[in-house]
Amino acid sequence: MNCQNCKTITEEGYSLCEACELRFAGTLLRLARDITPLHDSLDATLHPGGHSPVRIQTATPPTPIRLDVLDLIDMLDATARELWHRLDGIDALDWRKDKRNEDLMATLIACAGHPKLTTVADAGLYMHVINDLARKVDTVLDPPEQRREIGTCELCETMLTAGAANQWVTCPVCGREQRAQTVKLRRLKTLCWDDSKRGSAADIAKAFAEAGIKVSRKTITMWGQRDKLFRHADGYAYCDVYRLLIGPADLTVMA
Repeated sequence: MNCQNCKTITEEGYSLCEACELRFAGTLLRLARDITPLHDSLDATLHPGGHSPVRIQTATPPTPIRLDVLDLIDMLDATARELWHRLDGIDALDWRKDKRNEDLMATLIACAGHPKLTTVADAGLYMHVINDLARKVDTVLDPPEQRREIGTCELCETMLTAGAANQWVTCPVCGREQRAQTVKLRRLKTLCWDDSKRGSAADIAKAFAEAGIKVSRKTITMWGQRDKLFRHADGYAYCDVYRLLIGPADLTVMA
C-alpha cells in the first residue's frame, strides 16, 4: 500500500506514511497557532502581516474587516470540523447530532492528535486541502512583498520564496514540499563550495544568518583587515569565510 501523499510504501491500513503523518499533524498544529494572528488580521486598519501587525491610517476609511481573511477563516473552520467528524465517524448528513462546541483552535489540535488521522481512507485528500489552506494563511500573515528568495527546489531548481515565519515551502512548479531551513542551507552550501562566489561583508553575513549561522559584517571586515581573509576585487569569497568559521572542519558538515 502506498502513501496517498508521497507515494512511498506504507503499512497496510494506513493512508499516510509516518513522515507524512508527522507533517500533517504539524501543519494542523501550526494552523492552530496561527488562529490568533489570523483573527487579528481581520482588522482592516492593520498593516498586512499578522505575526507583527502595525496599525495604519488610510486616506479613505477601509471596510471594517478584511473579507478575504473572514472567508479564509470560514473555510478553515468548515474543513477542520469536517475532518474531525470524518475521523470520529460522524456522517456528514448527521452533523447536527454532534454537540461539541469547541473553537477552531481546539478542533485543529484535536485533529492533529487523533489516533485515526492516518487510517481514514481519504487522509491524503484532507492533507492536500489543509496544506493549501496553510499556504493561504501564510500569504495573509506574511504577504508576498514580505517574502524573499531562499534558494532553489532540489528537484526542479525553481527559485523558492518564503516569509520569515514559514517553516515549510512548496515548489510552485513540481509541488515538492521542503523545509525552508534545508533550502537555505543548501543554497549556502552551493555558495561555499564555489570559490568564485563572492560578496560584500554585509551580503555574506546576511546569507549565513538566513541559514542559521551567526557571523557579523564587522567580524568579516575585521578578518580582512587582519589578513585572515583575502579581499578580492569583487569582495570576499563565501568559502573563505566559512573555512574561518569552522576552523579545520570540512565543508561536508553542511551536507
